[in-house]
Amino acid sequence: MSLFKKLFSSEKKESLDKGLEKTKTSFFNKLSKAVVGKSRVDDEVLDELEEILVTSDVGVETTLKVIGRIEERVSKDKYVGTDELDRILREEIAGLLSET
Repeated sequence: MSLFKKLFSSEKKESLDKGLEKTKTSFFNKLSKAVVGKSRVDDEVLDELEEILVTSDVGVETTLKVIGRIEERVSKDKYVGTDELDRILREEIAGLLSET
């Protein structure tokens, strides 16, 4: 039996899913707006991403870790386009989650 089935009734799970969907949509809408018109990930994009993560309740410590990892990848790869940012962000967050 899944954890959610043990903790939540199907009604509560549906409500949680709806709430999380709104958060997910809002987060990715903000991210899309932050990179509109930009061709590469630079300090300005990273500053906006940092603000989006903090205001999305990711937490300051986690946000700083994610931003630091993205900065390392950008400096190592020399050129990272904003179209790659979504993929990199997902990879770095997944990496942090697997470490805990």
